[in-house]
Amino acid sequence: MQLKQPEVTENLLIHARRQAMSRSSFIIGLVLWTLVLGALYLVTVRKLSRDAPVAGASAQQVDEPSSELSETEPIEATQKTVTISFPSQELPEFEFPECMGGTVSRDSLKGHRWLANFIFTRCAGPCPLMTRDISELQRQAAKSNADFRFVTFSVDPAYDTVEVLRKYAETFQADHARWKFVTGNEEAIHDLIRRGFTQYVQPNLGDLRKPGFEVAHSNRAVLVNENGIPVGSFVMTIPGDVAKLRRIIEGKDDFPEPGPGISFSAATGENPSVPLTLVPAEDAHGDSDETEETKTPSTDKMPDSETADPTTSETPQARNRKIDERLPAWAARMPSINAGLNSASILLLLSGLAAIKAGRKIRHRNLMIAAFLVSVAFLICYLTYHEVLYRFTEYRGRGFEGGVVATRVYFSILIPHVILAAVVPVLALRVFYLAFRERWSEHRRLAKMTLPIWLFVSITGVIIYGMLYHWPWTTETVAMSVAQ
Repeated sequence: MQLKQPEVTENLLIHARRQAMSRSSFIIGLVLWTLVLGALYLVTVRKLSRDAPVAGASAQQVDEPSSELSETEPIEATQKTVTISFPSQELPEFEFPECMGGTVSRDSLKGHRWLANFIFTRCAGPCPLMTRDISELQRQAAKSNADFRFVTFSVDPAYDTVEVLRKYAETFQADHARWKFVTGNEEAIHDLIRRGFTQYVQPNLGDLRKPGFEVAHSNRAVLVNENGIPVGSFVMTIPGDVAKLRRIIEGKDDFPEPGPGISFSAATGENPSVPLTLVPAEDAHGDSDETEETKTPSTDKMPDSETADPTTSETPQARNRKIDERLPAWAARMPSINAGLNSASILLLLSGLAAIKAGRKIRHRNLMIAAFLVSVAFLICYLTYHEVLYRFTEYRGRGFEGGVVATRVYFSILIPHVILAAVVPVLALRVFYLAFRERWSEHRRLAKMTLPIWLFVSITGVIIYGMLYHWPWTTETVAMSVAQ
């Protein structure tokens, strides 16, 4: 049976339109979406890189472990270690010129909670990065805690005049109503930093005094309560400390309480002595009868009690608690977003299968394209989350909290999921290519193999999320059930 000329022409036009959409429109759309998603990922990673600790920071800057100036607790270790007792006394009286005019004093800050940090404008080390983080904190505080104040002390006041500090403050978009930059007499400022805030500061001399490294000082910012009492310190070169500080300022975490007090001798211009208690590890559990030994070294060399590798052996529960404490709130929501993207991929794949079974080729094509784009979005979100996780916590992944049998089941799902997840993009792109070339027999043959693998990866992704974040039977729960 021969087709009439109008029917032949119409069929050719339909074929031409289909060809144009499947090749030109789809390829252009795919490239544009890939560029957009790739740019989004690069922007996110770039921001994280700026927030990361500065690896090349000068040894002149004192980069210390995180701590809060609250209760003095023994630090568990396999050998004798050091416990620091920080002061909880009110700051000594001070009054220094402020870059916008007027002065800043202890009494003028009474009634406000505030954060003190210490920088100098010609610093070639981490000072600009720390100031940038303070700038971000003051913008966030303006929305959630407008009464909070920030005070930046110059540790190089001979160079950092009010004019220099004013330009520096403008560079970092300081809100002068809430963020003060102070200078003044060098000896008085250094004495306040040492005695009041118990932080290290010392002008470099001789060969150590190089351009950009005129002063050695602590990288910590000190949190002060409304009564003028220091209650916590945070290393501004550690993203986890900055995130913790942000949560406190925004009221999401409790504001630290003052710890036990310490009395100091008359000021001598030297760093104050901070009592240090050497405590055997077993004393932390009350199992040792050894006598505590008390020593009084200077605070210019702080104990590095938190530099241990976090990837060493520990329970999944301990690891997950640290992750929950250090990870920013927006990043903590990403696993749920990833699970949602995997769920959407499952629905799209099954709908695409149903469409081709019903002979609806155009619908099938559109659904499979949507499934591919959702999977690309998942991959970008997944990589972004793990980049954030490592930079803020130094962990590569969350720990599974199930018992022995559950852990075996978990890894029996996880291992093939990871392996096949690397294969799916290659197979999917090949299936699309065969469709574009209209090599339908090869397309169908490869699609029959690709679809179940793609479904397996998407389904197991949701299962893994559920086991990691919503597993009800942790080891501790099972142990308690058996004991009862």
